[in-house]
Amino acid sequence: MCADPPRGPLVARFSDVTHASGIAFEYASADFKGGGLAVADLDGDGLPDVVASRREGGLEVFRNLGSFKFELDADTELDSRLAIRAIAAGDLDNDGDVDLVLAGTDVAYVMLNNSDGTFAEATRFANSGSTEAVLLVDVDNDGRLDIYFSNYDLGAPSLSSSVLYMQRDGFAFDAMLVGTAATWATTAFDVDGDGRPDLYRANDTLLGDFGRPVQGEETTSTLAPDQLMRNDGAPNFSDIASAMGLTAPRSSMGGLLADFNQDGRLDLYIPNLGAKKLFIRASDGSNFVESAAAFGVEGIARVSDECPSGTNQSACLMLSWSAVLSDFDLDGYDELLVVNGINYEGQSPPPPLMFKRGAELPYHEVATDMGCFDARGMIATDLDGDGDQDVLVSQNNGPLVVYETRDRPTESSWLDVKLRGHASNRDGIGAIVTAHMASGRSVMRVIGSGGVINSSSPAEAFFGLGDDVVEELVVQWPAGGRSDVPRPGHGVIVLDE
Repeated sequence: MCADPPRGPLVARFSDVTHASGIAFEYASADFKGGGLAVADLDGDGLPDVVASRREGGLEVFRNLGSFKFELDADTELDSRLAIRAIAAGDLDNDGDVDLVLAGTDVAYVMLNNSDGTFAEATRFANSGSTEAVLLVDVDNDGRLDIYFSNYDLGAPSLSSSVLYMQRDGFAFDAMLVGTAATWATTAFDVDGDGRPDLYRANDTLLGDFGRPVQGEETTSTLAPDQLMRNDGAPNFSDIASAMGLTAPRSSMGGLLADFNQDGRLDLYIPNLGAKKLFIRASDGSNFVESAAAFGVEGIARVSDECPSGTNQSACLMLSWSAVLSDFDLDGYDELLVVNGINYEGQSPPPPLMFKRGAELPYHEVATDMGCFDARGMIATDLDGDGDQDVLVSQNNGPLVVYETRDRPTESSWLDVKLRGHASNRDGIGAIVTAHMASGRSVMRVIGSGGVINSSSPAEAFFGLGDDVVEELVVQWPAGGRSDVPRPGHGVIVLDE
């Protein structure tokens, strides 16, 4: 049961199909942190499979049988006893199948796909840190994915030093430290337009945000605030967060990269303890301007019997862990979905937040028919191939929750773009895909930018179309090339570099 009343008009869209789907996985943690979650087509049958892990031990793969039916797969050659905190899925060796990176406590395993959904260990990283998110990113644009571990351990500072493993010839890796802070997740994007991906690190300072100017002891923390590590030619990085208007004392849990106002520039949404932050890129590109309140997406505090409206209690601040921006109702305009956790043991879990927009800004809050849970990671993708975005949510303690979107889309109301790189990495991770619509609007997506704790989403760019039509699809590839596709149509399309 949800203790918090609905916020805004109810949008009946999501159906809890956890039990019916056959995905039966229980997260369990001795502290407040979460476990791993990844969605990827492991066996190449065109259906996304699900991988889940417990941080104290337990790794399971659920094979997608179609029609929203999954079964536990015990034949992957993955050790089900592994204690895994975070998972990444992607084609690390550019051979056309999906590999896995499994990160535990100061050890990580790179598992290469045998092209049939079974895996063999290719390499193991010792001293990888206390990892809460794994980011696959080609920091030097050599066509090979590198691996970045976002690390968080307040009790052992050495384990909070995030580590970049750069891939070299012969599937070898060079390790280097890139940033020391309590980092939940990292987002990759080219902030300065030099063709190299930069790294935004969402760091925890253990401070709440009441949506007003901070004062006195509220600004005091010994922990580093968020960092934007400009790629000066890997392995050289410089922190430019302050100059770009992105640094402040807050408890950042991740970084959602998207074009919120559809002006052709990428913005950042930060799940946070209290007021969420939406950093809109300035029109001249010089910096970011915090605009969450103006856009209607702050979501500061809970409103429940425990937390009456207007409370100043820090325990009533909304503790938001993960966010996705996608067009769930396929009307051509995105919704922002944010999942939340509890602030203290014994508190009732809060519901997700959803913010909806139309042709005009700002967003406005609506209520979903999702339940309440102590959420951590979240993935939105089409699990059943019907053209809309379904949702998976991991928890601190509790089941992996699966929601089916039930809007019954028409065939022409969506477009799902998958890339096949050649000069770039095979998955096209880091590519920017822009759909120029007949209405004159343009919608931008970035492939595989990361920014979500513990979790890894499929490498794809999904567009809800509504009554609109894509006149031209433009892909800016990580290696520097460009593809222009006139009238790409709808449904699933695969584009080669």
